[in-house]
Amino acid sequence: MRSVVSQTEIEDLFEILGSNLPVGVCIIQDEKFRYINPNFLIYTGYREDELLGKDFLTIVIPEDREMARENATKMLKEEPASPYQFRVACKDGSSKWVMGAVRSVQYHGREAILAIYMDITERKQAEEKYKILAAHSADIIYRLRLTDEHFSYVSPFVEHMLGYTVQEALALQPKDILTPESYEIQKRQMLEDLENGVSQRTLQLDAVHKDGHIIPVEIHANFISDETVQPVEIVGVVRDITERKQAEEGIRVFSDTIASSINAVAIADLEGNLTHVNKSFLRMWGYDDEKEILGKNVVEFWQVAEEAVEVMQKALNKEGWVDELAAKRKDGSIFDVQLSSSVVRDEAGRPICRSCSYVDITERKQAEEAMRQSEENYRALFDSAVIGTIVLDAETMKVLIANQAAAKILGFSSVEEALKADLFDFVLPEDKERVSELAEKALFEQNAQLTYDLRILTKDGRKIWISATGAKIVHQGRLAGLISFTDITEKKQQNEKFMLADRLASIGELAAGAAHELNNPLTSVIGFSQLLMEKDISDDIRQDLTFIYSEAQRAANITKNLLAFARKHKPVKRLNQINDIIEDVLKLRTYEHKIHDIKVEKQLAPDLPESMVDHFQMQQVFFNIVINAEYFMTEAHDRGTLTITTENHNGTMRISFADDGPGIPLENLSHIFNPFFTTKQTGKGTGLGLSICHGVVSEHGGQIYAQSQPGEGTTIFVELPINGNHIEGML
Repeated sequence: MRSVVSQTEIEDLFEILGSNLPVGVCIIQDEKFRYINPNFLIYTGYREDELLGKDFLTIVIPEDREMARENATKMLKEEPASPYQFRVACKDGSSKWVMGAVRSVQYHGREAILAIYMDITERKQAEEKYKILAAHSADIIYRLRLTDEHFSYVSPFVEHMLGYTVQEALALQPKDILTPESYEIQKRQMLEDLENGVSQRTLQLDAVHKDGHIIPVEIHANFISDETVQPVEIVGVVRDITERKQAEEGIRVFSDTIASSINAVAIADLEGNLTHVNKSFLRMWGYDDEKEILGKNVVEFWQVAEEAVEVMQKALNKEGWVDELAAKRKDGSIFDVQLSSSVVRDEAGRPICRSCSYVDITERKQAEEAMRQSEENYRALFDSAVIGTIVLDAETMKVLIANQAAAKILGFSSVEEALKADLFDFVLPEDKERVSELAEKALFEQNAQLTYDLRILTKDGRKIWISATGAKIVHQGRLAGLISFTDITEKKQQNEKFMLADRLASIGELAAGAAHELNNPLTSVIGFSQLLMEKDISDDIRQDLTFIYSEAQRAANITKNLLAFARKHKPVKRLNQINDIIEDVLKLRTYEHKIHDIKVEKQLAPDLPESMVDHFQMQQVFFNIVINAEYFMTEAHDRGTLTITTENHNGTMRISFADDGPGIPLENLSHIFNPFFTTKQTGKGTGLGLSICHGVVSEHGGQIYAQSQPGEGTTIFVELPINGNHIEGML
């Protein structure tokens, strides 16, 4: 016989034992389940293949995971770890309490954790139930040791009834809480009950409040015995019976109160027949003497008898009921009443009669109806308004209320979707500081009701401009902001175009004047330099004259561009095929494209109709756009791809030039058509190219605009009328 048992045999024996244990058993290695016994699977509802190899924390309720991890870590470090309680998530979505104990073991030759779990869900529920009952009881629940007459437990209500905290009460004895006379009575009765074998007793005694005043109490005590059937402690309940002691006086006061109450009060037997009414009841229903109505059933005093029967039945079944009914006066007139009904019982708990109180709520009902109608009218007006309106919570900046216009402007599919959205969800990153300052000061502090133009990002990703006005309000008792706004994106775009057109017109007039003034002296310089070069002069002077002539020609070309920009002469327009003009431009740039490794991709619509344009001016427009694209692609990466597309678009002819250059920064995009604006290096450009293009295209009744994202290239769009039809509107 072998004296040494192998590790494999030990593990096999363990798995046999684990399969038959009445508790949950598992082995955890590298934080993964490696073994699970059947009872563990029964506890959790999982199959074995659903847990093996999975992180053991996945079935632990998130709030308890850190505790479970700490205990596992302690055991791996060979630190002492006591049994602990935590919750596991079962497969069906429920959770269970388990008592867990872990220890370090060797499993398959490696360190692992052996965990044993016992389902204590029912015990925890029971503990929680009794704790809740004791903690929320309107009586004092206590446990008193007979050996030293000290309390081992006192419920929290002791502070409400007697003024002592639980800690203070645990340090006291019955003689410290009861008056001397009551303590002697309690002591004597307890000794008699112990002697006579009485297990429970109810006494009415006087307790002393912490502040010294006397409180009449009723104590119900039960003796608790140990294993030897010897009483060792008392479990009792202390109830304040001050109100009971005052009951007789209260009954008298109550009777007087009912008689003089401004509310109508009636008492009826269990069948609903009136036995008593006060004067307010008579006045409310229009009777002079109670003899006219006593003995009648209460249902006779309501407009709809069936409703009254139903309400009275509910009141009887539920011990009390509050409802609103239409009542009928003696003269037949109808009025609205709020009914409060309850069942009066005798000391044995048997129902003996019904008590009813009535309040005339006719005016309140009329006011509620008027308010409801007003709210409906306001809501209809609010929802149908074309101005967007929202209410923001001052603390959270969340949307509390929104109308249809606000949801539409902000890009939501419905008002419900807009609710609880955050104000800063709509704010662009670069504007957040400004908007935050406006929201805090202008809206919630100064209440200036000023109007601000703001850029926002809508839910569906659009960047728009809004004109917003805010005011401080109180909504449901909390500080809030009322914001009304309109979409002014189109207005902003139009204003920018008008400003650009105005600037272009002003600069055009200035450029035209300068060009005309320069033309005369330049003509003289060119002419006289040509005459001088025809004479017999030395080579060095001829070289100088040649330079003068060349530079004068360059200046003349600049003035020509200025005149073209100023548009002081009408173009010669004829029907031309735009695709042909583009091909002509590309032929002129073939050599440059070859040496700069620029690939041109053409997507020219074969069915493109002719357009009424000046061939040479339009050639100049396309030429300038292509040269600009070449420059920036070459500067960025010494190569590039230029994609030129022509197409019919919404009744117009659209030509696009898309490059893969560095793109245009957002702050520069709105300025690229401004005269003399350039981002090229000094001497590389005058800043007139795109502004001239803008002037030419505008004069042809078209429009030119750009789309760009930094790092993603730029696309210049030129839209022209087909056969000379003018394009309405500008983007």
